This record gives sequence, structure tokens and C-alpha cells, in this order.
Amino acid sequence: MELDQIYQLMDKFEQSSLTSFEYRDKDFEIQLGKKGKAHAVTSAPAQPAPIPNAPAASQAPVTPQPTVASVATSVAPTATPTPVSAAPLDEIDPKQCVTAPVVGIYYQAHSSEEPPYVTVGDHVSVGQQVGLIQAMQMMRPVVAKQSGQVKRFLVKNGDDVNFGQPLIELVPDNLGEI
Repeated sequence: MELDQIYQLMDKFEQSSLTSFEYRDKDFEIQLGKKGKAHAVTSAPAQPAPIPNAPAASQAPVTPQPTVASVATSVAPTATPTPVSAAPLDEIDPKQCVTAPVVGIYYQAHSSEEPPYVTVGDHVSVGQQVGLIQAMQMMRPVVAKQSGQVKRFLVKNGDDVNFGQPLIELVPDNLGEI
């Protein structure tokens, strides 16, 4: 099994509801596990039955209705800024970015005491490490798939990232590489 296949398997397992997974063939064996996931699933079905009985008595007063209306009004203004902040991300060309190879936590350096792998203005080459992603308590290198100059970081150090999410925007050396 190739290393990329192992990372894809880890990513799929992390996103699934499975708590353990084991794979074997004649040359390879891997075991994956999650801690504490099963307890949250088993406790959730036990609670819904008592909850509906209590709200039935509390729905009799008429005063909660104006409160609900004012809550709905306060939600509408907060929804307006969200599209505005998402608009700059739409302008980013993913072909000109270094993207996350797995779901996890992005780090710009190996540790807080060390300088970042790259900074804005640095030139990166194909295959150069530009960061790390912690996935399932393993550190996975983030490497550039094209050469270019670092234009800006699209995520902060320590941010949660998703598979394929743009992390670093580049100014490519050669637009034909894209």
C-alpha cells in the first residue's frame, strides 16, 4: 500500500462514524482507532424521551412568542456579514494555491520555537515542504505542487483545515504549470 493511499484511508476513517478499523493483506497491516466516540452515540438516544414532556408544560405562556420573534430578528443581521467574508475566498484560484492533503490542523512550522517553513515573499519549488498538518495524532508534510512566490497565507497557524482547502496562495513562476 502506498503512503498516499494510507493517508487517504486515514482521512476517510476520520470522517466516518467508525470507532475502529483494521486492514490486512499479505504484505501490509494497519489498525486505526478513535477514542470516546462510542459513548457519545449511545447516550444521545436515551435523552430525547424526557425532554418533550417538560416543554409541553412550558409552552402554555404566551410570552415566549415575542422572544422568539426578537431572536429571529437578531439572527438576520449576523447572517449578512457571512457572505461578505466569503467573497474574497471565491476570488482565489485553487490552481494557484498549495492545498491541504488531509483533514487536520495546519501548522506553519515544526514547533513554536522554530521559524515557519515559508513566509510571504519566499520562493517555493515543486516538492518543497511549506507546512504541516496534524491528522489523527500524526504530522503530515504539506508540499508545494508547483513553483512560485508565496503571495499570502489563507489560513492561520493552528487552524482546522479540510481536504483540498487552499492554504497558501502562490504567484506561479510559469502560468503554463497550472
